[in-house]
Amino acid sequence: MRDHIKYSLSIAMLLASSQAVADSWNASADLRERYQSFNNFDFNNAAVDSKNWAFDSRFYLKAKRDFGNGLSVYLQPQAVLIKNNTPANGTQNLSQADLLQAYVQYDVSNFGMLRLGRQQLVYGDQRLLGHLGWKDVARTFDGIKGMYHHDAIKLDVFAVHPSDIANMTPSTASPQGSSLITWEDRTLIGAYGTYHINPKSGVDAYLINWKHGQQAAIGKGRNLNTYGVRLFGKQSGFDATAEAVFQSGNWKTGTSQKASAYAIKAGYTLPTWKTRFGIEYDFSPGDATPGVGSHKDFVFPFHTNHAHYGEMDFFSWANMKDIRLSVKTIPTTGLVLIGNVHVLSLDKATGNWLNVVGTGNVYAGSPTYTQTKAGTEIDLKAVYKVGSVNGLKLVGQYGLFNPGAAVSERNAGKADRATFSYLIADYAF
Repeated sequence: MRDHIKYSLSIAMLLASSQAVADSWNASADLRERYQSFNNFDFNNAAVDSKNWAFDSRFYLKAKRDFGNGLSVYLQPQAVLIKNNTPANGTQNLSQADLLQAYVQYDVSNFGMLRLGRQQLVYGDQRLLGHLGWKDVARTFDGIKGMYHHDAIKLDVFAVHPSDIANMTPSTASPQGSSLITWEDRTLIGAYGTYHINPKSGVDAYLINWKHGQQAAIGKGRNLNTYGVRLFGKQSGFDATAEAVFQSGNWKTGTSQKASAYAIKAGYTLPTWKTRFGIEYDFSPGDATPGVGSHKDFVFPFHTNHAHYGEMDFFSWANMKDIRLSVKTIPTTGLVLIGNVHVLSLDKATGNWLNVVGTGNVYAGSPTYTQTKAGTEIDLKAVYKVGSVNGLKLVGQYGLFNPGAAVSERNAGKADRATFSYLIADYAF
């Protein structure tokens, strides 16, 4: 595998250097080094060292060539190397080289485009569909997408399936690097439209069909429809977004799907240091009796919860309530400071507490549970673009989760705080 990475890097550098000899290629590259640590994520005993840490390197190239007559090609190969350590498994090394994106695009007219191949889907606030660019191996799809972008209207229609790129996660088995999910027999067909009232305000509407065939590793026999609207606007320093999404469908087992989720956020930006103060409320009704006849927890087409409901990944947009207070400021050129406080709780105490992916339980539900206060998460982040080194960005993040009564009830009375931190150096050239 290391030979594969060396080969991928050699090809990437060769492609990048090709711009010097062929003006028709537009190429750039990105190298990211990240260290991250997680401590006491089981809330059992903060005094005992239960820290997991990882150090990863990610390199990718972006290369685009315009062949004329509306035809262009986009390539994005990448290579990843991870060193991961846990108290249970010790240190493991994982590596992978793959194509993150590789597609052909044909511009049918000044406002119509057709894209075929491996591509990312990024829409709205990315609550449902996004690229997960912060991950080592981000999300991407194989398929076809048609785009109509003219005046105030944008409409994308797509038919894709998740590409077979492994989510690299440590494994004690050989080879040491297994996929969290296999993508066989899973399809995504949908349409996402936007109407702009003015350049900074408008409405999104979308419909997504997510189907799992009988061969799928997860969610066998699901056929789910997700549809919703999103309002957005900016004016005179104010900004606001509101989104409502609904879900229906059925499972092969005879279970019917009926769920919904809602989000509203607003902020005001002061001229001083371009400081934005924000408030947000996220809510999704839970399933008080999971597994009985119908399924009322929201199921994600492909989750992007990490950016919305706490960077420590204890929550998804399902059976939850989240009050979020935020501040973002730029005290000097190149430096951005961000702070978020999440007050998190369950909607239904007896329901499942679902993690960031929305399919795994932080704690399984039980009819005996009565507590809903999950806890408070504080996330602090600093982003600095180094002026003396063009393209270099440094990021530091620290997260603290103070558990509430719901954790103590589900964890035999143990509810010590958890912490999360990372440092990133990212160089784009």
